[in-house]
Amino acid sequence: MMKTFRRSSGFICSRLTPMLLASLFMAGCRTVPVVPHAVGCDASAQLLASKCLPPRQLEDNATFATVVDTMQADRQALRECGMTVDALIKTIRQCNHATDEYNKKIDAINSAK
Repeated sequence: MMKTFRRSSGFICSRLTPMLLASLFMAGCRTVPVVPHAVGCDASAQLLASKCLPPRQLEDNATFATVVDTMQADRQALRECGMTVDALIKTIRQCNHATDEYNKKIDAINSAK
């Protein structure tokens, strides 16, 4: 019985000692914080795919009513194009701000000792 106990205690010690040493080693090491995911800048595919309409061409014999209609259609197209450009500018500004904040967090993690 004593022989069996010695055998099992030797087995336990041979298994337990490396685990204890590993846990002591890991506890003594400095922990590294988890870095958050990279910033994603989301602009809708529809917004990115949109294009501004070119001005309409007038025929040589266009009437005054046709000129006015063309002018109004071009103005509306220009207005819509401006809204698209404004939305893209806003998205880029938000993305730049988020990237700056992310970089500040990374710098703080890198400078922590």
